[in-house]
Order: sequence, then C-alpha cells, then structure tokens
Amino acid sequence: MIKMRDGRHLRCVHNNPQGGHLPDYAPHPAIVLKMEDGTGLLLPIIVLEMPSVLLMAAMRNVQIARPTLYQVVKEMIEKMGYEVRLVRVTKRVHEAYFAQLYLTKVGDETECVSFDLRPSDAINIAVRCKVPIQVNKYLAYSDGMRVIESGKLSTHSPGSDGLLFTELDKPSGQPCLDTKEFNLVRNMLIAAVEERYRDAAQWRDKLGQLRAKRNLRKFT
Repeated sequence: MIKMRDGRHLRCVHNNPQGGHLPDYAPHPAIVLKMEDGTGLLLPIIVLEMPSVLLMAAMRNVQIARPTLYQVVKEMIEKMGYEVRLVRVTKRVHEAYFAQLYLTKVGDETECVSFDLRPSDAINIAVRCKVPIQVNKYLAYSDGMRVIESGKLSTHSPGSDGLLFTELDKPSGQPCLDTKEFNLVRNMLIAAVEERYRDAAQWRDKLGQLRAKRNLRKFT
C-alpha cells in the first residue's frame, strides 16, 4: 500500500513477483516514479526525509531563503558551461538504487559527461533543471508495481479477499493526521536548513504532540 502526499492510497502488486523485492519498511518517505510508456508502472524509491521535503518544495515552487545543495549544483553546472540533459535510474544493488546525471557542453552536444548519484539527488536536480527522468527498462519491469486499487482506504468485508483494510488515520469527517505530520516535518526541516533553530524546535514540539495524539488513538 502506497500513501501518496495528495491523500490517495494506492494498493499495488509487483509487476514481476520473481523480480525485484520492495522491502517491507515501516512508513517511510519515498519518491514514486510513474512510467510513461503506457504501462502505468510505478517505481517506489525509498529516500531520506530531507530530499523528499526539498523535492516537494521544488515541485510546489516553495521559496527557501538559503540556497539548497541542489540549487548550488545547478548553478555550478551552468557556470562551467554545461547543461543537464537527463537523469536515468540505472540499476539496483541489493536494496539500493543508483542513478546517473548526464551533462552536455553548451553549444556542443557531442561533449557529454555523466556522474553517479543517489536517485533522490539526481531527481531533485532533474526537477529543478526541468529535464527528463528515465528508468532502465529492465529495472522498471522487474521492480515496478502495478496499481490494482486507488482511492481512500476502506474496510473490506471479511472473507472477500483475505485482507482487511481499515482507515485508522483519517476517520470520517476528521482531518488527515498524515498530512498534518508531513507539513510539520517539512516546516521543521526547512526552518533547520534556514538556520531558524528556534522555529525548528517549535515545529519539533508540535510534531511530538501530534505523534503522541496518534499513539493515544491507537490504544483507545
């Protein structure tokens, strides 16, 4: 089950059960790439919280006071006379994915260089430079996920398919605690990046209160 940031819940199955294995992590940030080759396959890549937050900020045009590492890299590439052409997720070794960043010389596309990067870093740079993100075809078909159900979580009648899905975090008519938690984490990390440590501490305290509230609800 993949919980998207927009509130959707995607129930998925492996495209190739004998292929790659998506580790059974506890809830953890992930970048989900959707294939545009007509298959609609999804490739979830588990990432750290900070790259996830900075990617969301870039996609939503959230202005951050101090330059991020990705903005600095983008400007360095431009000042050296190169431009980013594309990013490609190339392989998986055990549970770690690898990506490459491809650059070409401005005015001479025959001069091309590439760098190995973590996918989270490569994708952050690609979004800021507005260039394509590609995935190795074999990797997409081997590790990709197919969506079999999309929407809000609902409770299935027992015995229908042997699975019981219950929407614990978003009771009818109540705000979504996942969305609140994400916003608090995002605000805390952005404050820390901007060295507003007092604000970051306040967001941390609010996050602790929300998580305590969630844990209390689980036991009542």
